[in-house]
Amino acid sequence: MVFHYGRHPCRRERDPPSMNAQPRVPAIVIRRRPSGLPQPDDLGLAEVEVPELADGDVRVAVLDLSLDPYLRSTLAGRHLGDAPLAIGDVVPGRAIGRVVASRAADVPDGTLVLAETGWRAEAVIPAKAATPVRVPEGIPASAALGAFGMPGLTAYAAVVRQLVPRPGETVVVGSATGGVGSVAGAMLRHRGARTVAIVGDDDKAADATQRLGYAAAVVRGRDRWEAALAAACPDGIDGYLHMGDMPTLHTAVSLLAPGARVSLCGLMDQYNDGPPTMLPVGAVMMARAVVHGMVVYDHGDLAGAQHEEVAALIADGTLTLHEERHVGLASAPAAFARLMAGHNRGKVVVTVGS
Repeated sequence: MVFHYGRHPCRRERDPPSMNAQPRVPAIVIRRRPSGLPQPDDLGLAEVEVPELADGDVRVAVLDLSLDPYLRSTLAGRHLGDAPLAIGDVVPGRAIGRVVASRAADVPDGTLVLAETGWRAEAVIPAKAATPVRVPEGIPASAALGAFGMPGLTAYAAVVRQLVPRPGETVVVGSATGGVGSVAGAMLRHRGARTVAIVGDDDKAADATQRLGYAAAVVRGRDRWEAALAAACPDGIDGYLHMGDMPTLHTAVSLLAPGARVSLCGLMDQYNDGPPTMLPVGAVMMARAVVHGMVVYDHGDLAGAQHEEVAALIADGTLTLHEERHVGLASAPAAFARLMAGHNRGKVVVTVGS
């Protein structure tokens, strides 16, 4: 899915730059701290300087920018100890880009890299912070932001270390068609689990069952949706990957089978300033369930195995790469608001350059 947006002119300085001024490039900066659901005008297009390269640096022209839910808590200054951002700062984020200038012998011009560039057209970063992109032939490089990247590692770690599915078990995946959920569903099916999707609308339900291979899909928030989930899981829920709000968590936990495993992977309502999520411990106790907290940074040692499995599942058709692509850096604020409202269909990527 591709969304086309017009390219808006960047903000310009009133006076012409001096002969010694650094080059400037488009970037997305914080205009206002989001309150509740982010709005497109919380962020804005500006121009920022590109610093000179020092020894060991590379300049990267951004090609594909990743939009991820964790950025909402980063904007609020509460993401895993990240330093608070100031108004006017460039929005952080990772991207696929091409090295267009280098002062590092081991990362020459032309290298395709994955790096934390922020939401900007070009960035200067230490070469040691730029990871060469390696995806199988025929796979788009943007897959390094999704199935081969952090979302894919999140899914893999949740499956192999926390949910540990057994053949024939029923595993429910929240936000089942997103960047993490679509990969987790394929990995679970590869291990013989029966997968049930929780989604936000009918289009996503169709994606889940017709494109991504889920056995059933339930639209959360509908009248009697709790009964629909129970009907889709007649023997209870053996595993649950949570990436939703508190009502969804409570409904899924109420249906846990004895010995169930739960991975708390994402708290979308918390990102958007919702009330604290409370875990229904009575239902957890009754099911003798195990509840895990998922922080992907704890599982970097699994990256090699993740890459191998993703490549194999794509090759045999078990895993379908699922992207929602927006075109132009100026589209990023609206795309992020869409993501945080749960309207995206797949891993959200913004095409910045070519």
